[in-house]
Amino acid sequence: MQATQQALQASLEDFAISRAERKELKPLLAAAQGDKTEQAKIRQMAFRMATKAIEEMGEVTAMDWLESVIKLLYSNEMKIKASAYFSPGEDCLHRIRRLAGEAKNSLDICVFTITDNRIVRKLAEAHERGVKVRIISDNMKSDDLGSDMEVMEKFGIPCRYDRTAAHMHHKFAIADTDLLLTGSYNWTRSASTENNENIVISNNIRLVNSFQQEFDRLWRSLR
Repeated sequence: MQATQQALQASLEDFAISRAERKELKPLLAAAQGDKTEQAKIRQMAFRMATKAIEEMGEVTAMDWLESVIKLLYSNEMKIKASAYFSPGEDCLHRIRRLAGEAKNSLDICVFTITDNRIVRKLAEAHERGVKVRIISDNMKSDDLGSDMEVMEKFGIPCRYDRTAAHMHHKFAIADTDLLLTGSYNWTRSASTENNENIVISNNIRLVNSFQQEFDRLWRSLR
């Protein structure tokens, strides 16, 4: 792991991965392929390095470097995948529940409101099996009749609220820092039974990292 970190740092200092550095990194990263734990460690290390380097080289350059690392890390198995779901109907609901059910390490959620108990049950189950669940929501909506934010706090899930005069109107979630769910879909029963709504799922590293940075920024600002 130390050799991998040193090679990554050397490539980052050049602001890009040269052909020689790619040749050096490829066998180091290939050794982790098939081992999801090792891949996660390298991915998180690269993400931290890129985040730290943004001030020096700018977000676009840092994200280009990170994308190159991720492509090398998953060169034999990673393909950009994306899918869309629509309501009325339960397709969006089932995909949100599946995201919570399949999360292994972390689940960061930033939504206007949560009032659908079918989603809450899956979030509680994820929390109980050791997934680090964090939720950001709107303070005014959390006081609405039917809001489940207080219930999730009682489960022990950390929750933070936007207490400004404006609304926190995001609707997105990130599982394991590598899969993004976003769209117009409010996490309510009426969204599945009445409204025309949508969600998109993607593992595109640029999108995932942009949303992860926004979540982390909001989480820090809402202490």
